[in-house]
Amino acid sequence: GQLGDIRIVQSEYPQDWLTEDLAATGQKQASWRSDPKQAGAGGALGDIGTHAYNLARFVSGLELDSLSADLDAFVPGRQLDDNVNVMLRFKPVGNKHPAKGMIWASQVAPGHENGLKLRIYGSKGGLEWVQADPNYLWYTPFGQPKQLLTRAGAGAMPVAARVTRVPSGHPEGYLEGFANIYQEAARAIRAARRRGGKPGKDVIFPTIEDGVEGMAFIEACVKSSKKNGAWTKL
Repeated sequence: GQLGDIRIVQSEYPQDWLTEDLAATGQKQASWRSDPKQAGAGGALGDIGTHAYNLARFVSGLELDSLSADLDAFVPGRQLDDNVNVMLRFKPVGNKHPAKGMIWASQVAPGHENGLKLRIYGSKGGLEWVQADPNYLWYTPFGQPKQLLTRAGAGAMPVAARVTRVPSGHPEGYLEGFANIYQEAARAIRAARRRGGKPGKDVIFPTIEDGVEGMAFIEACVKSSKKNGAWTKL
């Protein structure tokens, strides 16, 4: 509740490795990602756009109502999108004004490697986090100086401390994120094996529903873009 009513959610994931037609060189990673028979309906959308969307949904806790998408394939001959711009309309919480959002995912943005970034703004403050510097979260209460929250540092809650492995000041991030998912799944499995057992409410890991929603997001974006960005329900 410290951010107040959530108003704006922005997530982006730019890369630059497909700025040229890398698939034409026979590079395997580029080849299958550029082939709709192997990758499906989404290029950058399915590869990294879904990550940006999942992050926005998970951190904000909001549910998407509809979207307007504009998909591009800037590299000549490329069959799938390499740049994605999506506007989001979230479902209202109670009788409050529904939050709005934006997602940008690109694989033709020179200077970016894996630039996953999230910004959330509410009526009382805002958050900003960048994957390249994952141990730090900027929190800005409206009208006050920005505050830098560090992993396992002052201001971090017990739920964050539980999935922290090393002392503050030592870098921890991307690979440990996968380990946290495996650990959470293992805790849920152990709880399920106990008669009537249920995992604690703080046990968090991606579910099949999250995966299905990611596919629905791709489908809605492709449908919207084909209709010149028409607003489309998820």
